[in-house]
Amino acid sequence: MSFFGYLKSKDGKRSLLRLLGVYAIVTILVMIFLWWYTDHGQQVSVPNLSGMTVEEATAALDDLSLEVLVIDSIYDKKAKPGTVLEQSPAPEQKVKEGRAVFLTIYRILPPQETINIKEGDFAQVAIIKLKNKGIEFDVKYVPNNSLVGAVISVTYKGKRLKPGDQIARGNKVV
Repeated sequence: MSFFGYLKSKDGKRSLLRLLGVYAIVTILVMIFLWWYTDHGQQVSVPNLSGMTVEEATAALDDLSLEVLVIDSIYDKKAKPGTVLEQSPAPEQKVKEGRAVFLTIYRILPPQETINIKEGDFAQVAIIKLKNKGIEFDVKYVPNNSLVGAVISVTYKGKRLKPGDQIARGNKVV
């Protein structure tokens, strides 16, 4: 008797029904186990942390049994340093307890920028470099014949800067 002939017989149909029944029972048991094991239904709502300090955000998330991970920081001189800019998952999303909430915060200290401007560089190029680095500046014109339209020096708080020197973004040079 062939395989398909057996499946068409009375014994073959009973065996196939038993196999499908066992498969259905095992599937249901696995689904129940996974539902229990993964704690579906045990979720908390993520609060809006925007504008909070990292300490305040940590305290708020600790109360909900959520973890805090600061993954990035951005400098903005207009923002309050050390406060939350963005979060993931977003506010009001439902997550399981123990989940990490990823934060991007405003930097506490501004980044250090290297001054790569030396005597003789074109003044307009030096201005573009300073703007791109977020360094404020005042231009002081000094009459001279040899360096017309060029940088004579760069100073910060009265101290002359060399091309490799660094200052914090947002400071002002002359």
